[in-house]
Amino acid sequence: MIKISDRLKSLVPYVESEDIVMDVGCDHALLDIYLVENNILNKMYVCDVNPNALQNGIDNIKKSGLEKKIIPILGYGIERSAEYNIDTLIISGMGSKNIISILESPNLNRVYKLILQSNNNHYELRKFLTQKSFNIAHEEIIKDGKKTYINIIAVHDMYPKTYTEKEYEFGPILIKDKKNINYFRDLLEEYEDLYFKSKNEQMHEKMEMLDEILDDLEAM
Repeated sequence: MIKISDRLKSLVPYVESEDIVMDVGCDHALLDIYLVENNILNKMYVCDVNPNALQNGIDNIKKSGLEKKIIPILGYGIERSAEYNIDTLIISGMGSKNIISILESPNLNRVYKLILQSNNNHYELRKFLTQKSFNIAHEEIIKDGKKTYINIIAVHDMYPKTYTEKEYEFGPILIKDKKNINYFRDLLEEYEDLYFKSKNEQMHEKMEMLDEILDDLEAM
């Protein structure tokens, strides 16, 4: 049985057995092997635009004896998703700009669920999702060494929500969960340091939002 990092393992609870899944930018396909070996999925698809990266995944799939259950695809996965009736995309371990560039396709409207994991620019990602008629169903903060990732699970909805600037910036789910209080405290300290160095008014506005979030969480 393959072992995977806690960062990758944090995505597993969002995958359901009935999902038809494609892991876009699969790299070594470790998450995908884990999902099949643990009988969470019986079959899935993996893709990468980089042939060398995809080959790494293919080699690991072969070592695990899962060639018939994990199907590799070279190219921009979302462009091929309609061929396989994909309804769920996993895109993890990269920045929001890369995730958005992958999702900018007419085929996105064929997908029901997005399991995303980004380490930056979450405001832009949340904005993009709502513009494409996706609602944010779950969010989770994941620490991986010195990096912090946020898992964002979004589902397609005919009636997408609109969020406040505070929710776009810090997450409509995250700001309502008291377990995230230390994350927001650390973030406020970081922003205070940046503000005192730059006197950037935009940073000051974010600090005020964080003060409000912390007041609400402390009152819970």
